[in-house]
Amino acid sequence: MSGYIPTKKDIAAMVRDLDKTDPKNANPEYARRKLIRMKLMYRDLGRIDEELLYKELEEFKTRSDDDQ
Repeated sequence: MSGYIPTKKDIAAMVRDLDKTDPKNANPEYARRKLIRMKLMYRDLGRIDEELLYKELEEFKTRSDDDQ
């Protein structure tokens, strides 16, 4: 496992996002599994290509800034 345990707040935020992007799977169990998968994916990406990981992080920050 990843060592990462999503909090209730993390899961609730993911469920809200899923309500918009994937309503069929907008439930706490799916949200918890998705958060863990995402964490593992980024960890593996950082091991494979650290530069790509930083590029993805910058793109995420840019998208987040655009949402506000």
